[in-house]
Amino acid sequence: MTRGTIKFVHIKSEEDRNMTIFKYLIIGLGFITGGCATVADTSAVLSTKSSCCKSPADFRYEQLTLGTAVQLTLDDKSPAYAFGSGKSYFKAYFLPVVKKETTLRVRSWATGSVAFETEKLSQLYCPEVTFLDKNHQFIFSNDLIPSPAKGALATGWRPSFIADFEIPSAATYVVLHSRPGGYGRLATRYTGGGAYAVGNAYVVERGGEPIYHPCGPTADAEVSVVPKTNSQ
Repeated sequence: MTRGTIKFVHIKSEEDRNMTIFKYLIIGLGFITGGCATVADTSAVLSTKSSCCKSPADFRYEQLTLGTAVQLTLDDKSPAYAFGSGKSYFKAYFLPVVKKETTLRVRSWATGSVAFETEKLSQLYCPEVTFLDKNHQFIFSNDLIPSPAKGALATGWRPSFIADFEIPSAATYVVLHSRPGGYGRLATRYTGGGAYAVGNAYVVERGGEPIYHPCGPTADAEVSVVPKTNSQ
């Protein structure tokens, strides 16, 4: 019985070592084939962009509809503007006219993460939102580090993060951008264990391990307006 127990522990330890070696080998291959855009790199590209407009009244606004999520992409093809918190890529929207209290929900995915790397390929959009009245006058701004999606929101093979903002009753418009002073802050999630594909790579994760995603100027996200009771 004792020898059997010792043998079992030895096998488990060997499997763990092999799994760890395999995991980091795959992650290393992912880095080699995936490029190396750091927060500093993407910030440097942003710094070369000219401000698109004289004021928010000149922004191009798209309509949001209650309960419908729309894709939000911020990158070097997006317009930039010098907000009070600094120059940022942005997207601007009309808010839906509703009588109930509502929440602006931003769901973000890390841009190209292949697991445990904290600087390259794993940037996350940490939204700053600015609400404007019908005359494009400032109401207030807020920025958040999003939290890992939970429950019914934790869908899909790519882990997502959620940031919810209460919409003021006087708001007609909302602008989504980011705060340069907050770049590099870390959003953290913990692995549930298992394996998944990233491009041509196959990544194996052990459960309970932290993965850190630094806030950056780009966004792979979606935005929606939901009833306040549906907030995460």
